[in-house]
Amino acid sequence: MKALLLLLILVSFSSEQTFLKRSHRSKHGEDCVSDLACEEGLICYLNRCMTKFEKKNSQSLGLYEKNICSPKKLCPSNKKCVKHRCVDPSLPAPTPKVGGLNDTHVHLLFGGSIYLSQKPYLSGLKSDNTFNYDHLFTHISKYIKNADLSIVEQGSPFHIDPEGKKFTKNAKNTPKELGDAIAKAGFNVVLHGTYSAYNHKEAGVINTLRFWKGKHPDVHVLGISSSLEESENDYYIFTHEGIKIGIINFSSAVGSTIPAKNKYMVNVINFKKVGSIIENLKKQSDFVIVCLDWGKKTINTPIKTQLSIAKVLTNYGVDMIVGYRPTTVHPVTFLKSRNGNCSLVFWSLGTLIGDTENKFSNLGVLANIVVSKGNGKAYISSYNLIPIVNHKAKSNEYSVYKLSEYSEFLGKEVNKKFNLKHLKEHCKKVAGPFAYC
Repeated sequence: MKALLLLLILVSFSSEQTFLKRSHRSKHGEDCVSDLACEEGLICYLNRCMTKFEKKNSQSLGLYEKNICSPKKLCPSNKKCVKHRCVDPSLPAPTPKVGGLNDTHVHLLFGGSIYLSQKPYLSGLKSDNTFNYDHLFTHISKYIKNADLSIVEQGSPFHIDPEGKKFTKNAKNTPKELGDAIAKAGFNVVLHGTYSAYNHKEAGVINTLRFWKGKHPDVHVLGISSSLEESENDYYIFTHEGIKIGIINFSSAVGSTIPAKNKYMVNVINFKKVGSIIENLKKQSDFVIVCLDWGKKTINTPIKTQLSIAKVLTNYGVDMIVGYRPTTVHPVTFLKSRNGNCSLVFWSLGTLIGDTENKFSNLGVLANIVVSKGNGKAYISSYNLIPIVNHKAKSNEYSVYKLSEYSEFLGKEVNKKFNLKHLKEHCKKVAGPFAYC
């Protein structure tokens, strides 16, 4: 037994040296033998590279496994230790998700929530009482257009009074010209399944859908429907390089009461309906994404309700979950279900455009994901976050910048107390090693 332990220790030490010699250390979710084997900002825990958030919540996230083996913890006699896991040697080994030369790829980009609060709203109001919001996206549109598919959440419906020029609170008076700017910036999918989706009642939903279908028919709208039939088929399948990406959009709640006859108009989460759509999507696509409006606006971590919803979706076989509504950026993590399925979860991308008084609420992220396909299976080959900053100017200079392209000078134009170093430190804290802060 002592000889076996010594041999395992030597193998472990040899493996660690191999890890450390690599030019690229293990990424999020990959095998490791020490913290040094993981990319900067990650921790080696349960022999997997993970975030501090994941380590702290490993039990509730389903990341803790009982079948871990190491030089100190041996496997039962009927199993052997493979990559730190006790496995049945009679079963075939799982196929590793390693890219092949003939694999195909699709580049996805997700922007955070757009809430046209007072400052950005007024920045688009011209002297002749017309609106234009192209300036909001001037500095980030090249990143949006660079992706094969770009998705964003529009937090509210568009106003029903075309002559209305007065700003009202609770995002109830969003000009349709914002939609023109969203389309021009390069977004292909707009998510309207939000807490504020029914703010204008039935007319708001109908007018918003008419605008998109009439003015920008190439933009796919998810989360709201004008009929029960539309609601039952409220999903989008995007095909690129032979990879089929299925996308659905739900809200965990709405702020306005929806009459029973109009319940279909907003995709409020219902697990029976969600399960049915996911089952249908999995038959038609290679990779399934659920975009969710959920959580609380001002906190920096997911709440129990979000975790419960995410667990159900992961159990249904969803490959990725993208979260909206909170004005703050939340951690990125893997979530594992009891049936073995694993979902990559972006709990919150924060605010793409909006003006709140919360500290650091001007920080958001764009999520960059590459989904690849080889041997008939799709997998996530890479992901990262691009931090962005809302430049909260009072004129049409209000815009969104990439954090790496923002300056102390610009920040102090808006707030004399602005400190770029503090913002970057906060970015590293909330976005972790996946962001270029």
